[in-house]
Parts: sequence; structure tokens; C-alpha cells
Amino acid sequence: MRKVSWTLRIVTLLSLVIILGPIAIVVLVSFSPSDFFAFPPRGLSLRWFHEFFRIPSMRAAYLLSLEVALTASVLAAVLGTLAALFLARRRGAVVGLLNALFLSPLVFPTIIIGVALLLFFRRVGMPILPGLILAHALIGTPYCIRLVLTSLQAFDVSLEEAGQSLGASPVRTFFLITLPSIRPGLLSGWLFAFIVSFGELNTALFLTGPGVTTLPIEIFAYLQFQGSQLVIAAASTLQICLVIILVVTIERLVGLSSMVR
Repeated sequence: MRKVSWTLRIVTLLSLVIILGPIAIVVLVSFSPSDFFAFPPRGLSLRWFHEFFRIPSMRAAYLLSLEVALTASVLAAVLGTLAALFLARRRGAVVGLLNALFLSPLVFPTIIIGVALLLFFRRVGMPILPGLILAHALIGTPYCIRLVLTSLQAFDVSLEEAGQSLGASPVRTFFLITLPSIRPGLLSGWLFAFIVSFGELNTALFLTGPGVTTLPIEIFAYLQFQGSQLVIAAASTLQICLVIILVVTIERLVGLSSMVR
């Protein structure tokens, strides 16, 4: 048993190094004052963060990614909540089929989704930015559905029935009783949708265009034209910091760890 315990500890430690090691290297290198990629860095500096915000295309791409991620994650949270409520209150084979359909974006490669949406949006004449937001919302909706469904499994439906028996309308019952109860799942789903949207590359490759470039696309193009790797490290660190802030905030508000067990 002691050998098994030590083996598990070693495997866990190696897994953490493999997962977190590259992230730690990128974050540390982004504070390097050098002109080239060197690890460990020879000192600390905010030079490459200043350089990142001095590049107009990078700054615009970062702001656009925030705009798209915020809009898409809110849309995904609304659609995911409605879908989860429907799935939780219905039974039968059709519900199982719809559940599989709603979760299909998690199964299909995002490249296939990007190509399919590109052909569809061209056919219907969808503008670039709304189409990109809809695509990101489509990818983020399954996360919202699963997490809201988790909250609904612990929800006592009799509370809704009691509210309606006291004269509350279904809408009022939802906002006063149901919504506060599923808030942890809703906020956790929104967070996952935001993170997925903010870092989405494959789908955006097909759906972006002139004047509509997200940060992952800008980073990809910057590397292709042999831009400084340290600017990319700074951009990656900004993304990581934003995600960490959001995760800590949601954890403090609703207990994210309890939703993803």
C-alpha cells in the first residue's frame, strides 16, 4: 500500500509539472527585460506588457476578444439555462435525443463547427461580428447546460409549486425561487463559456475577417510573421491573469469547486 501511495504521489506531481510547467515558464518569461526568449529571466520588467499595449492591432484584438467573450458567454448562459430547465422538467426518448443534440458541440471538432457555420452564415448573409458571437455562444452553451442541470438536480420542485399556490406567476416564481437556487450552476457555466470563448482559435479562424480579429487570431498571425515571442508571452499572461481573477471571484461567490466535482 505504501508503494502504491508513493507511486500515486509521483504520478500526480509529474502531471502537475507537465500541465503547469509550461504555463509557469510563459508567465515568468513575460516579465523578462531581455530582447530574446531566455529562461530563467535575468531580472523582472514590464517592458513586454508595455510593448503589447503599444501595438494597435494587439490592443484592438484584446478588447474585441473581451467584447465577444462577454456577449457570447451571457448568450450561452441564457440559452443553456432555458435548455437545462426544459431537459430537467421533461422525460422520454425525445429528451435524450435533445440532450445529445445540445451537447454535440463538445463532441465535434471545432474546425468542423467553424466550416459548417462559415457555409451557413455565408448563405444567410450573416455579418462577421454577430456570426462570431453566435459561434462562440454555440460552443459555450453545452457547459452551461451541464452545470445548470447539476444545480437543478438538487433543486426542490415543491418550492416552485408552493410559490405558485400563493399566487406568484411562473415568471415571478422563476426569478424569486428557481434562479437563486441555480445561481451557482449558472455563474459557473457562464465562467466556462467565457473562458472557452476568450481562447477560441479554430472556429474564429473561419469566421473572422477584416476589422474583426480576436486575440488568439492576432497571436497566431503575429507568430507567423516572426514577431517577438515575448510579446506573445505577455499576451498569454494577461489572458491567464484574467481567467484566474474570474475563477477566484466565482469561487468566492458560489463555490466553483463544488460544481465541477
